[in-house]
Amino acid sequence: MKDRELTKRKLILAVGEIINKNGFSSLSISRIAKVAQVDRKLIYRYFGNLNYLIEAYVVENDYWMVFADQMKKMIGDEQFADSGKLIIAILQNQFKFFESQKEMQRLILWELSMNSPLMRSIHNTRESMGQQFLELTDLHFEGGNVNFRAVAALLVGGIYYTILHTIYNGENFTGMNITTKEGKEEILKAIAQIVSWAFNAAELKKMS
Repeated sequence: MKDRELTKRKLILAVGEIINKNGFSSLSISRIAKVAQVDRKLIYRYFGNLNYLIEAYVVENDYWMVFADQMKKMIGDEQFADSGKLIIAILQNQFKFFESQKEMQRLILWELSMNSPLMRSIHNTRESMGQQFLELTDLHFEGGNVNFRAVAALLVGGIYYTILHTIYNGENFTGMNITTKEGKEEILKAIAQIVSWAFNAAELKKMS
């Protein structure tokens, strides 16, 4: 059993190494086995096929999957009894995580550029996890004139696009350099402001 787990770990790490050097499109059974220095037959034995191995890698590295248990714990934390504060923390952490993880930056680029059942499966899994936390906001915005799911869509999409655009097309985006400490802090502050505006607008609507 120890050898099995060690081999699986080598294969998952090999996936990450290849992605970092050459991107997702360069993944293949033979290349992964070579980097991991194991027999390619073990990929089929332990994972079934290449797609399941890639999924195993993504589950260990994707923000929404890595922090799923942590975010559930945050829900029960008194510090985040306010769902607005919880959503701010989740989105700010998403920005920090995605900005620092080149593998996930490549994953999103791959998702956007390919029509793949594997990518759809990964997206759907991520979506279902994010859904759990958006459900926390539904009651607060019920019957109001603010669609917070639409706000969240723009924020999540904006986080991905801003980081990817900055990395691949230059340091500045809307005149801001988010590779600097000051630029990152401004983005984090803006996330908090937008979520707070949405929650405050819903409160004012209920009071009117």
